Amino acid sequence: MKKQIVSFILAGSMLLGMTSCSAIWPTEPTESTTETEEETTETTEDEDSIMGFNMINNGDFASKDHEWHTYFEGGDGLMYVNDKGEMQFDAKMIGTKEWANQMYYDGFALYKNCKYEMQFDAYSDVERDFKFRIQINGSDYHGYVEEVLHVGPEMTHYDIEFTMEEPSDPAPRLCINLGKFTTNSGFKEHTVCFDNFDLRCIDDKGYKEGDSEDKVESLININQVGYLPNTVKFAVMHGDAIADKAKVVDCATGEVVFEDDMTLGVANPSTGRDEATFDFSSVKQPGTYKIVVGEIESFEFKIGDDVYDAAFKESLRMFYLQRCGVELTADLAGTYAHPVCHAEKATIFGTKDQIDVSGGWHDAGDYGRYVVSGAKAVADLLLAYNLYPDAFDDNLGIPESGNGIPDVLDEAKFELDWLFKMQNAEGGVYHKVTCTNFPGFVMPEEETEELVVCPVSTTATADFAAVMAMAATIYADIDYNYSSKCLDAAMKAEAYLDAHKSFEGAKNPDGIVTGEYPDEVDTDERLWAYAELFKATGDLAYDDKFSEIMSKGNVNTGELGWQGVGAYAAFAYLTADKNQGKFRDVVRASFINGVSEVLSNAIADAYSSTLKDYPWGSNMSIANNGMYLIMYDKIEGGTKGDTVARDQLNYLLGANGTGYCFLTGFGTLSPKAPHHRPSQAKGETMPGMLVGGPNQSLEDPYAANVLAGTAPALCYADSDQAFSLNEITIYWNSPLIFLFAYAKSNS
Repeated sequence: MKKQIVSFILAGSMLLGMTSCSAIWPTEPTESTTETEEETTETTEDEDSIMGFNMINNGDFASKDHEWHTYFEGGDGLMYVNDKGEMQFDAKMIGTKEWANQMYYDGFALYKNCKYEMQFDAYSDVERDFKFRIQINGSDYHGYVEEVLHVGPEMTHYDIEFTMEEPSDPAPRLCINLGKFTTNSGFKEHTVCFDNFDLRCIDDKGYKEGDSEDKVESLININQVGYLPNTVKFAVMHGDAIADKAKVVDCATGEVVFEDDMTLGVANPSTGRDEATFDFSSVKQPGTYKIVVGEIESFEFKIGDDVYDAAFKESLRMFYLQRCGVELTADLAGTYAHPVCHAEKATIFGTKDQIDVSGGWHDAGDYGRYVVSGAKAVADLLLAYNLYPDAFDDNLGIPESGNGIPDVLDEAKFELDWLFKMQNAEGGVYHKVTCTNFPGFVMPEEETEELVVCPVSTTATADFAAVMAMAATIYADIDYNYSSKCLDAAMKAEAYLDAHKSFEGAKNPDGIVTGEYPDEVDTDERLWAYAELFKATGDLAYDDKFSEIMSKGNVNTGELGWQGVGAYAAFAYLTADKNQGKFRDVVRASFINGVSEVLSNAIADAYSSTLKDYPWGSNMSIANNGMYLIMYDKIEGGTKGDTVARDQLNYLLGANGTGYCFLTGFGTLSPKAPHHRPSQAKGETMPGMLVGGPNQSLEDPYAANVLAGTAPALCYADSDQAFSLNEITIYWNSPLIFLFAYAKSNS
């Protein structure tokens, strides 16, 4: 084929638009092509330069192993390297949007004020338009550069130059959109082939000048929210902050109130560096302080009986701000006020039936509502209230405040009321309700795609039965009729489980790409349901069913997540009537089995972290481990887990390797760019949200680009693009609420 050459020169940020595997923001196609003569630019091999190399690996597809991916939203097709060494896309359906079919590539960086050249070849067996764009892979997903291009049967060479005028982006996304364009008509199935992708910097002046943004680094890490007077307090030093001694300085007077030796620096495998600790537990006088080592100072922190009050309140109010299906008024929600959202009926997947599933909490940074994660969140709130009722009041600032019922129970009831709607006539519980895809970074009322209810799963049904049984007990003295409704629903769900012995569901059906919350077994969920029903009713039939599962073994009773709920089951069983329960000794031994490992992990880590590995949502794991230790102390009647449980709270609030207080809106250094749609839509970070935290698996493009080779406990970045590090969820906040309630009640 003869090769046509089309060149473009573009400057600066182009029109806003987006496509992504996690969110969609519509954009209209543009026609702004400018032909120009080809230019050649010499590049260098200077080791201090970013010029002279192609940033697209295997851009000529010499190897069939490649790093390109596909995304579909209403389109369909197949991407592969053909026998001619070209990337071939066989479009089966073009959909209704530009990004209905998309090829994308991650794994490069763009630097502010640098000039780039993008070249590639393409041909198609039909005449059609497509869009080339390089975009921010988060936030509003706008394009740094984008062009609607034309392709036909003749091989065409495209040459596009542009300057990055926005702040440097270490993890943008290169997209080729092959969906519906206004000029495309009269065809469905067709093939487009690409070759010789070459993206390189041709002027690196901006890179050499460097990034002028201030970098905040903490060499002395402490709980930035503060400490209760009579608790253990320690700081962790690294780098130049490791010395012989450290001081505690009163910020109001400048007086040194305490000085002592720090420990010797010791290598910490989790952070990959030497760290020393400084114990200042003897400082108990309320006030504002900082740790000083020579010229190095920590962030300021407070000591006092009320240090957690504001953070505790905002962490709980987060659930109100995540409410769905109702108006959030400006007097209560402030910046995050919005009209009623997601109130329309939802279609049950695979049918034409529609049901009302309005209400509940938006689960995370998106607007989906999921039963298994919601059940965990409700369970944590109910447990916190049940064990520490005096920590909660009726003055949170939600619509129900002042009704004489602790607001935590009003908030939990809001989710429980939604859960009722997710139960079908047979007693089974639908797994989730979402749209087929994630929305853009918009406010909830702007997500207007059809809502789809996903099929019943036995994990959702069992979790539902468990939390409804919990609620039946806790609401009994507050609203007997509501308590009875909860118990009836729990028993109906349990009857469904008895009639459906095999595992069902917990996987996304075809065409649904929102959060899956998958599971492969439902044994632990069934165990939890039986335990809570046994505790609520005393009916020995539930003990028999519980014992039957325990007798077969292979149940982890040390997990407090949404996927593993065995610890909830064990705690319920062990706090039921002590004169009943045929498997009490076995369950107790199983429950306490994991405590020694959790404690030994804490002893080995400078920050008293109870983790060796840092998975997605590691901050939930930290908070869950704190909960687990407190629950252990409740079972055993001691205080063995107290100090380490409090250390997990210290970790979350700043005493960790990153130096971040992971609770938005609190501390000196806290997340400013969470992966959270209302925060991004309003341009203001919602306070009181616990972000996911370090994730050594680097499970999003931003993390993979920026943090490759980073020590596990330091694999964190404050970016809305880093959804595997910086998203928020209701079930990460809920164990934090439990820790706050414990600390407030045991000061």
